[in-house]
Amino acid sequence: MKITKRNIAILFLSLVMICAVTFSLRFTKYIGITALKIVAPVFINLLNGIIALIAMKLTDMKIEIDLKNKHQYLIGIAIALGLSVVIAVIPALCGFSLIGNNVDFSWFVFIYELLVCLLIIGPVEEFVFRVYLQDTFVSFFKKNKWLGIVIASFLFGLWHIINGGIIQVLFTFGIGLVFGFAKYKIKNCGYVGVAFGHGLYDFFNTLVRMFIV
Repeated sequence: MKITKRNIAILFLSLVMICAVTFSLRFTKYIGITALKIVAPVFINLLNGIIALIAMKLTDMKIEIDLKNKHQYLIGIAIALGLSVVIAVIPALCGFSLIGNNVDFSWFVFIYELLVCLLIIGPVEEFVFRVYLQDTFVSFFKKNKWLGIVIASFLFGLWHIINGGIIQVLFTFGIGLVFGFAKYKIKNCGYVGVAFGHGLYDFFNTLVRMFIV
């Protein structure tokens, strides 16, 4: 993306809108209708993706999605397993949790989390932070492109303070760095690979909360 006043304004406005939309997740707990309470987070996540997509269209950014590259799925699985073991499994076995409280097992929760993590959370969050924001900041630092990855990862971590805490900010910043550098440095690991890995990582964490925490 070219550094122009218009594009900077679009970037700033899109960030504000994404934060505002994410903040609205706080109010879903007040929804009395169960079906709406389940659908609302999905809609909110999709809305963030739409904001990023519109911003990319307005700034003439290219969107490259390669679903046929099989290697990126294996890379995504490897990253998801590694992150889950370090962040979820080992702490849980040591008697504390970095990923939240225990969740009672039910097939509904199992299937819902699987579908939402793989089809919504992973793809949307990676599209927003690793495609739109990371590619934008990388284009700003042509001589030190790694700075773009760090900034996008920092924003990814900071974004989680809206509905989380400082600990979550710190380890999601680390997670952002892992997915950011994976997309930028690992051959055959594009958007689809990190989106799949991200969704799988979140689902693995749900399993850890069900069976270990």
